[in-house]
Amino acid sequence: MNTVQGFMGLIVHPGKTYTQIVSAPFRIAMASLGEDVTDEKRTTVTVVVDKKEYVLCTLIANKIEQQALDITFVEGEEITFAVKGDNIVHLTGNYVFSDDEEEMGSEMESEDDESFDEEEFMKNLPEGVTPEEVRALLAQQDMSGSEIESDEEIESEEEEEEEEEEEVPVVVNKKRAAEPVKEETPTKKQKAEAKKAEAKKVEAKKAEAKKVEEPKKKEAKKVEAKKEEAKKVEEPKKEEPKKKEAKKVEEKKKITKLPNGLIIEDVKVGEGASCKSGQRVGMRYIGKLTSGKVFDKNVSGKPFSFLLGRGEVIKGWDIGVAGMKAGGERKLTIPAPLAYGKRGAPPDIPKNATLVFDIKLVSMK
Repeated sequence: MNTVQGFMGLIVHPGKTYTQIVSAPFRIAMASLGEDVTDEKRTTVTVVVDKKEYVLCTLIANKIEQQALDITFVEGEEITFAVKGDNIVHLTGNYVFSDDEEEMGSEMESEDDESFDEEEFMKNLPEGVTPEEVRALLAQQDMSGSEIESDEEIESEEEEEEEEEEEVPVVVNKKRAAEPVKEETPTKKQKAEAKKAEAKKVEAKKAEAKKVEEPKKKEAKKVEAKKEEAKKVEEPKKEEPKKKEAKKVEEKKKITKLPNGLIIEDVKVGEGASCKSGQRVGMRYIGKLTSGKVFDKNVSGKPFSFLLGRGEVIKGWDIGVAGMKAGGERKLTIPAPLAYGKRGAPPDIPKNATLVFDIKLVSMK
């Protein structure tokens, strides 16, 4: 910062901070952009005081290039100026002279004034002030080396005395010193009665509040009871869709689609051990085309039996029956390569036919 006969100036560059502890009070009166402006974006001037950041102003090139300010910083403050933006900002103002310096200047000027005219001063005394009182006061000040009070100071003192006198309670005898009016101290009986009256008021308020609250509580209980009833009615309704949803999930889990195209759907899981390759199994079945036409079936009489996994049936059966339990039921959707292939089985099964079998395992050895 530069000082030229009270002038204060600071050039703040973007990206830099300017920190100092104020040694002499100063005032910032103006913030201006520099001569060279790099862009027309906002340029914000900030100051940090007591570890808190404040915005002094925001300048915009070709719109707001100057901003008048009136901010004073006092001695002892730690401050930091900074600029947010791409433009240089000039902060200008002046140093603030203390009252002591002004008093020193006024004292130096008073030395050149004419000597004190006592007679003129006595003529212009305010009402209620006697010359004797002033002379006594002047004598005391001469002994202590203090200065004579001005008319304004005497008047201000009289005004303060008048204000103090107004605060003093009025008394009948003005000659006696004013004494504050003593308040009557309540007796024990009066205190007890006051306490009882206060207690009665509190009890009355509580009773009134109780009367207001009871209907509200009853109404709240009724509402709560209705909610509970509605909840009981709603719970079974909510559970039913959940059960149905769970059933659907289970059904989805029972459907298995193999990479070779075979689809196995467990309609009913049987009991006991699962059948394995090499065992003789007895089956009931209904064979259909995808159109729904039945081409073969075994639903009564002697069950159809074969050795599992030995190629006695189409591949779709050897794979699809494996793992079933006695009493189990499955639906097999068998693609042509795992059934009768490109040739089919005329006249009932056409070429490249996908076959659908509903099967049931009735026995295994």
